[in-house]
Amino acid sequence: MSDSDKDGARPRRSSEGSRPIANAALEQRRELSGTAASPGVGIGHAYVIDRRHFHVPRRAIAGGEADGEVARFALGIGRTHAQLEAIKNRLPHGEHRAILEAQQLMVQDPDLRQRVEALIRDENISAEWAVDRVAGEIRETLERADDEYFAERSSDIGFLAERVLLHMSDQGDGELQPPPGSVVIAHDLSPADTAELARAQVVGIVTGVGGQTSHSAIMARSLEIPAVVGVEDILAHVQSGDTVVVDAIDGRILVRPTAAELESWQHVRARYDVFEERVQREHGLPAIAKDGTHIVLRANVALEAEIASSLFHGAEGVGLYRTEFIYMDREVPPTEDEHYRHAKQVLRRVAPHPAVFRTFDLGSDKPTDLVRYGEREHNPAMGLRSLRLALRERNMFITQVRGLLRAAVHGPLRIMLPLVSGVGELRAALAAIAEARSQLESERIAHAQSVPIGIMVEMPSAALVADVLARHVDFMSIGTNDLIQYTLAIDRTNDEVSYLYRPLHPAILRLIHKVSAAGKAAGINVSLCGEMAADPRYTWVLVGLGVRELSMHPSAIPVIKNIIRGSTLSDMEALAREVLEVEDAEDAEVRVLEIMERRFPEHLQHGGGQRFVNEGRPRRAAEAQEDGG
Repeated sequence: MSDSDKDGARPRRSSEGSRPIANAALEQRRELSGTAASPGVGIGHAYVIDRRHFHVPRRAIAGGEADGEVARFALGIGRTHAQLEAIKNRLPHGEHRAILEAQQLMVQDPDLRQRVEALIRDENISAEWAVDRVAGEIRETLERADDEYFAERSSDIGFLAERVLLHMSDQGDGELQPPPGSVVIAHDLSPADTAELARAQVVGIVTGVGGQTSHSAIMARSLEIPAVVGVEDILAHVQSGDTVVVDAIDGRILVRPTAAELESWQHVRARYDVFEERVQREHGLPAIAKDGTHIVLRANVALEAEIASSLFHGAEGVGLYRTEFIYMDREVPPTEDEHYRHAKQVLRRVAPHPAVFRTFDLGSDKPTDLVRYGEREHNPAMGLRSLRLALRERNMFITQVRGLLRAAVHGPLRIMLPLVSGVGELRAALAAIAEARSQLESERIAHAQSVPIGIMVEMPSAALVADVLARHVDFMSIGTNDLIQYTLAIDRTNDEVSYLYRPLHPAILRLIHKVSAAGKAAGINVSLCGEMAADPRYTWVLVGLGVRELSMHPSAIPVIKNIIRGSTLSDMEALAREVLEVEDAEDAEVRVLEIMERRFPEHLQHGGGQRFVNEGRPRRAAEAQEDGG
């Protein structure tokens, strides 16, 4: 694009709904794979949406045009907000409405508006160009995050900018109208798009990009639409009208299936629906094993919008509330009042259950412009991040803690410190918390006198001295994602070594057992909030090792709950004792799979672990190395 795009006073995009393509490959049966983002099986005719060629004109303006451009920008903002309001009001109450409310707040963000208006006036550029520039800068910041959750937020900014641009140009409102029973195929979809698709009664969604934590994926789960995301080049393989099977259990897409395949998948869909109905029927019941042992299941969330879904799926509170998002893409840190209001709102939504707030875990895969120390670190995962960053930026840390302590008068709030390496670091953090409390007392500001303080155990050093750390805190939570990564010295996102990521490695099992035992000896609760908690394969092992609280993404809760309700503690402890004695991860995986296949085959097939089952017995590391992992 260039300033010479004189025809481009208005943004343009390609047509939707139909896409005539002359390609022999499109006549053939094709199977594709991606990431299962919302479970289920959908079968229908494809409705293709292609917005990849959205064009933003770049036009310089005369100084006297600035007021008019600012007014057009304000009109685009207003129309976008009104459109989101209309879509939201057509939906039932739930998580999806909260996500759209969050989008409305984003589009009205004062900082965003000021930045766009400043560009229009200071650089004499059109409103479209200014919106595109600011949206691009925000997206670039978010895309620098290796953490999937934060990187996914960059898409939200792009979607909102696109809607504002459309409304500024008077070229349609961007709403979709697929026929009922369609499978929607797109490069990407916004939360508002997804909400409209639910109203249109589509039976499946497939996108070329996106991940489990994208807002459109969260919306699809909330609205119970089977969805597979991240299917590479999906638009090159499907055209409107094709028959498509969406296997959102294992993340597969079957395009133009044979008659026999279609009949087979219709049976799979029927069996899945029966299983789902049975499991969901118990989602509101507590996870009490047959012998009476209560395992508390909570949810990992990062936005208020996810709390409604958590409670709907049977969560007994929030076991991990990520507070990093409030720091993203800002020029100044959030104030104490912002922390207070945000936490108070979370507590109100999750009441009467508790919410565990993790203090900011910035740095490494969650970059922020708020604090910078020299050049980019060569190894940020082991650099100035998380609690060590909080202790360096002590005032910013105390500000957050003050806000949380004040909010705690409104409900059962708990504070959790991430990436604690040892007791010295813990003492420094506790001293900062004590100072925050002392400040509030001296200033006579209302705050909770007693707030449980806990730590995340996600480094081997912390696990090995868990007995010492347990004397200083009220609870501990095992973060298995980092614990596995640091203990086994592997980057699970690195395809060259990902085969070494083994949650049932004897070292991991012994560390989890050690932390659980330390918590029990100290009389404090030990929970687990890593991805292991959501995988049905590991439920027996974790409970058997002594973990009595699991925190996971909300949609996993009903299946894990059903497994616990169908088990006894003695059976789970027996399996844990058995795998603690094995010499390598493969032996533990084989034994665990034998038990789970025999006792809960449907749960593995429908609620998780399907890929593990499909691949058969775990391969030896040597075999994996021979064929490239």
